[in-house]
Amino acid sequence: METKNWMLYGAYGKTGRLILDAALSRGHRPLLAGRDAARLRALGQATGLDTVHLPLEDASALRKALSGISAVMLAAGPYQLTGPAMRAACLDAGCSYLDVNGELDDFTQALASDAAARAAGIAIIPGAGYGVVIGESLAAQVARRAPGATWLRLSMDTKTDGHSRGATLSIANAMSAGGRDMFKGVLRQRPIASPTWLAPAADGRGMRFAAAPMAELVAVHHSTAIPNIVAGIPMSRTAAAFVRLARPLLGTFLKRYASRHSAAPEPAAPDAAGAALRSRAWAEAGNAAGTIAAAALETGEGYQAAAHIAVLAMERQLEEPRVGALTPVQAFGAELARLVPGTRIQEL
Repeated sequence: METKNWMLYGAYGKTGRLILDAALSRGHRPLLAGRDAARLRALGQATGLDTVHLPLEDASALRKALSGISAVMLAAGPYQLTGPAMRAACLDAGCSYLDVNGELDDFTQALASDAAARAAGIAIIPGAGYGVVIGESLAAQVARRAPGATWLRLSMDTKTDGHSRGATLSIANAMSAGGRDMFKGVLRQRPIASPTWLAPAADGRGMRFAAAPMAELVAVHHSTAIPNIVAGIPMSRTAAAFVRLARPLLGTFLKRYASRHSAAPEPAAPDAAGAALRSRAWAEAGNAAGTIAAAALETGEGYQAAAHIAVLAMERQLEEPRVGALTPVQAFGAELARLVPGTRIQEL
């Protein structure tokens, strides 16, 4: 296994630090990069790893730094700002690109670069973190049991120990853009938090979810070809109604909140309470014959799970390079989620 020839960009952020910890535990020595020179220097001194200060606005410096690297893991959001610049530099430098992106619009843009990635002989694999991999893996489970499925519903109850600044900005941007679903194979604009539904549960008492504009919509469609997909997060009917009414104001509030807290240091790892958190997801799918399949997935704290998945994905890309723009399941298979410690899938 190649343990050195990759770059971790955004290494000092909440997600980046967890990815770095997971990488070090598996023998990796990545090159650390980012926009904040002081935080980067301190992290390099603490770990003994090489660092490079790389503002994303400096396209020439990015290309030069990536030219001797096999792959980069982008862990700095919001991805609508960071993703395009990094992918453009990767295409120019012949360096494969992975990220832990859950933003619908940038995820879609990344997958649209398949022809350019193949021409450059590199891989572009967005979403190699928590939500997309968990959602795709669970969707693959139910799709196998409902052949020719025409619809799928994905319910994501992710538990995290706080939120990174990048994640907060991503949520704010999603709120501002409004709701989406996949309808007849095409992304469709919908009122946000609509519809709502109950997730399947063995005891019959399911948790209520509301539709959200998540990258899982596009990822699951790409890897399963199911034409009609909705994905959502936990939300009561009352809360969903409030979100629909207050959507523009909520997006503005979250952006201002993230900006005010941009200078605050982010914790590197969950505390004891955070480490005990359990995240869950449910998927249901049905076909024209009336067959309906459902399954549930349980794993640990969201940021920790994302870090494990990111390192596993990078290892597989370094061991056997993929080429083209691919979802994580297309690139590495539906079993990737099961390799995260403490993850289990149950058929319902």
